[in-house]
Amino acid sequence: MTIIIYGAAASSFVRTVRMAAHEKGLDYELGQVGDGTVGALGSPDHRKLHPFGKIPVFTDGKVTLWESMAICRYIDEAYEGKALQPDDVLERARMEQWISAGLDYVIPQAIRNYVQQYVFPSGPNGQPDMAKINEAKPKIREAMLIMDKELEGRTWLAGDDVSIADLLFAPVLTYVGQMPDGMEAFDGCQNLYRWWEAVTALESYKATVPDGVPGSATQAAE
Repeated sequence: MTIIIYGAAASSFVRTVRMAAHEKGLDYELGQVGDGTVGALGSPDHRKLHPFGKIPVFTDGKVTLWESMAICRYIDEAYEGKALQPDDVLERARMEQWISAGLDYVIPQAIRNYVQQYVFPSGPNGQPDMAKINEAKPKIREAMLIMDKELEGRTWLAGDDVSIADLLFAPVLTYVGQMPDGMEAFDGCQNLYRWWEAVTALESYKATVPDGVPGSATQAAE
């Protein structure tokens, strides 16, 4: 059966799932939702795949899954290939810790309140809402400092190899770094830069760069 990952290539969550598929060596198709517009997410056809009308969605024959972290865990455990979750119980818990932190604390600020305000401006006269951006910036900076501290002596967020946690953060921090003042969040974070170099060297990262996004996040730090 053909594996299909439905969603826009520019979506950070879709890219995370695609990176997981690449890390496992899976052949898949990137499926467009309807006509590719935001409105198509609410269509009856798409809601048959994702009842909340979101992306990504993963299908493989009779298997249909939605929500990126559930999909990544399924990809890792259902298919042969390199492990994307640490074997060590503490390191696996550390992975879950970072996934939770990303979903609960980092991504809402970094994407919804920061990146999207530049990409889809909602302020006066169609300009970015600088009040939201300026409110989000110190929160993003705090998160980057925490990540930098936790990455001391480590290459990856959990375990000795790339895990689902790294795949979650990679697309998000790439977008942050590409915003007009985004690199301010990473000032002095040498451990985080080192992690970025490892992530952006992955073939899965290079193979999933959406149109309009530079191929290596580290370019923004140079």
